[in-house]
Amino acid sequence: MGRIVSPSGTPVSNAVVLHRSSDQKTLSDDKGIFSLNIPDSHKIIFEIIHPDYMVKIVSLTLETLNKSVLIQLNPYFIQREDVTVTAFRYPEAFTSFPAAETVLTRETIETNMHENVSEGLLELPGVSNIGAGGFSLVPNIRGLARRRILILLDNARITSERRTGASASFVNPRDIDRIDVLRSPSSVFYGSDAIGGVIHILTRKPSLNKRIQGSIQTRYSTANHGKSIGFNLDGGTDHTGFYLSFQGVDAENYSSPEGEVLQSFFTQGSMLGKISHETDKREIHLSFLSARGKNIGKANKDSISKPTWYPKEGHNFIQFQWKEKHLARDGEIDFQAFLNPQYLETKKEKIIPFKKSESFSRTQSIDYGLFFSYRREIGKIRITSGADVFGRTGVQAKSMTTTYNESGEILSSSEEWPYRKGMRSDLGFFLSLDYFGLKNVDLVGGGRLDIVRLKALPGGSVQFAQSEHKAVSGFIGSSFKITPNIVLFVNIARAYRIPSLSELFYSGITGRGSIIAQPGLKSETSFNLDGGLRFFTEDFYLGVYIFGYEIDHLIERYMLQPKVYTYGNINKGRISGYELEIEYFPRPGWKIYGNYFAFFGKSLDSTDDLNDIPPARLFLGSELWIGRLSLGINTTIQQKKNHPGPAEIHIPGYFVINIKANYMIGTSFRIFTLLYNCLQRSYIARPDPDAVYEPGRNLQLGLNYQF
Repeated sequence: MGRIVSPSGTPVSNAVVLHRSSDQKTLSDDKGIFSLNIPDSHKIIFEIIHPDYMVKIVSLTLETLNKSVLIQLNPYFIQREDVTVTAFRYPEAFTSFPAAETVLTRETIETNMHENVSEGLLELPGVSNIGAGGFSLVPNIRGLARRRILILLDNARITSERRTGASASFVNPRDIDRIDVLRSPSSVFYGSDAIGGVIHILTRKPSLNKRIQGSIQTRYSTANHGKSIGFNLDGGTDHTGFYLSFQGVDAENYSSPEGEVLQSFFTQGSMLGKISHETDKREIHLSFLSARGKNIGKANKDSISKPTWYPKEGHNFIQFQWKEKHLARDGEIDFQAFLNPQYLETKKEKIIPFKKSESFSRTQSIDYGLFFSYRREIGKIRITSGADVFGRTGVQAKSMTTTYNESGEILSSSEEWPYRKGMRSDLGFFLSLDYFGLKNVDLVGGGRLDIVRLKALPGGSVQFAQSEHKAVSGFIGSSFKITPNIVLFVNIARAYRIPSLSELFYSGITGRGSIIAQPGLKSETSFNLDGGLRFFTEDFYLGVYIFGYEIDHLIERYMLQPKVYTYGNINKGRISGYELEIEYFPRPGWKIYGNYFAFFGKSLDSTDDLNDIPPARLFLGSELWIGRLSLGINTTIQQKKNHPGPAEIHIPGYFVINIKANYMIGTSFRIFTLLYNCLQRSYIARPDPDAVYEPGRNLQLGLNYQF
C-alpha cells in the first residue's frame, strides 16, 4: 500500500500504478492511496502514470513494502499557488508575493547541465551576466551588478574580491535543490549589497526516508573537452538524516566559430556535507562546503600576449541553523551562523615577443555572519523582527611583480600590500509586518537600520583608513487579487549599498588590468518603484512587470586609459524597464515558455548611458514529454548594444538555438543530451571591452545513475 502526492503534499487521485512484470495495475483514490497485490520478489518496480505529471519509476524492496510508501510526483506545470518563495526571510505564497521573483527548480538545473550558477540563470527574465567571458561571469539583474546583487548560500552571504563581484562559481549545480531569484530591491531584509535583488541558492537536503540512496553523475562537453563526475549519498530516519556529495569538473579552452578562446580553461572540486534534524517543532541543520578552484582562466581579447588566470580559489563554508517552531502563540525563532575563510589568487603575464613580466596577487579574508529573528502572528498580522551581523576580518591583498629580459633572467622584483588588516562590520536591526486581514489584499511593510564600519591599512600606511555609514531602508508592498486568477502587485522601497573594501582601499593589479581605489566614495541610496500583473490558470501563466529605480551617488567604473580603471560617484542615475514572462501547456506533457526584457539606464547628471545595462533579449522554448523521453528546443535573441556605458563598447545582436533531450532507462539510469548553439553562430554576448566570442556548437552528454 502507498500514497501518491504532489510536491505540495496534495493527494494525487486517478494515477495509474503499473507493475509491468505481472501486468497488474490499479488507480489511486481521492486521498492518493493505492493498494496492489504482486508476486514476491527481491526488488519491485512500479510505474506511476498520470496525465498531469511526469512518469515516475519507483523501485522498492520487500522490506520497504512492509510499510506505507509515500511517492511524490513532479508535475509538468507547477501550480503557481503551490510555489513558495523565501526572499522575505519567511515562506510566502508566490501569488501573494508583492515583488518579482522566479524559482529555478532542481529538475531544470539538472537537465540544462550548466557548468556554474551564473550560466543557469540566463534563461530567467531580467537576468544577464557581466564579464569578459569564460567560467567566472557574474550575475546581473535589471542592469544592476557589481556587488549590488546579494548572493546567498543557504542564507549565508557570498562575497568576492573580484572587481565584478561575487559569482558563486564554486557552488556545483549538482548540489543545488533550487534557486530563488528576487528581482526587486531587498535592503530592508538583507542590508547592503541587495540594492538590485537577491539570488538565494538552496542546497540539497537529506531525504529522511529511512533508506540510504545516492547517485553518480558524469558529463562531457565537446566544445571545451569538459569532464565532470560527481557522487552523492543521503539517508536517515524519520527525523534525522545526512547528505554527502563530492563533485569535480575539469575543462580545457573552449572553441568558438572564430577559433580557440585562450584562458577559458578551469578546474573545480567541492565537497558538501550536511546533517539535518527535523520535527514538527524543530529544525537543526549543520553543513560544511569546501570548494577549490585551480587554474581558472580569465578569458579576454589580449590572452595571447597578456594571459590572466586565477591559480587558486578556495571557500570553506561552515553553517549552522536552529529553528524553533510552534512556540507560545504560534511563534517561531530562527538562529543562523556561518563562517567562511576564503582566498583568491590572480596571475598575469606579458609574453610577446618574450616573457617580459609576471604579476601575482592574493586576497584573503575570513567572513562570518549571525542572524536571529522572531516571528509570530497576532490576529491578522505576521510580525518578523530581529538582528543580523555580517563581518569580514583579516582582509588583505598582497601583490608581487617580476620583470625579465630576453634570456629569462630577472631584471627586477617588487612586493607590495595594496591593503592589510581590512575589516568590515555590518550590524542591522529589522522589523517587518505582513497584514492579511483584508479580503483579497496582502500588505507587507518593513524598516531596517544598519551601522557599517570599514577600515584597512592601505598601501604602506601604518595608520588605518576608515569609512563609517549609517543607513535606513524601508519597504512597503501590496498584492491585490482582482479575480481568483489575476493578481496585481506594487511595492516602493528605499535601498542602499556601501562601497566595498576593494573600492575604497585596493589599488593594484586585477584580472583585467589595474585599478585605482577611491577612499572618498559615498554610499549608494535608491528609491525604487516596482509593480506587476500575474495571470494564471491550471495550464497558463503570464507575468508582466515594470520598474523604475533612481540611485543617488551611483558608483561607476571608468577607464582612465587602456587596462587602467578607477571609480567615481554619479549624483543620480536612473534605471527603468519592463519584463514579460509566459508559460503555457497546450496539452499535458507539452510546454511552451519564454520571457522578454528591455532596460534603460541613464546618468541624470550628464545623460550618458550607464554601464551594465544589457541589450533587450527574447528567450523562447518548448518541451515535450513522451513517457520516459523529454525533448526540448529553445532560442535566445538579443538586440545589438547601440548605447554603451563609459566602460563598454558597441556589440551586434545575435541569436542561438539549443536542442536538448533526456531519457530514463529502467529505474536507475538517465541520459541527458544538449546541443548548444547548434547553428554554429559567432557572437559576443556582452559589451565588455575585453569580451571574447562565446562557445560554438557544443554537444554535451550526461549520465545519472541512481541507487
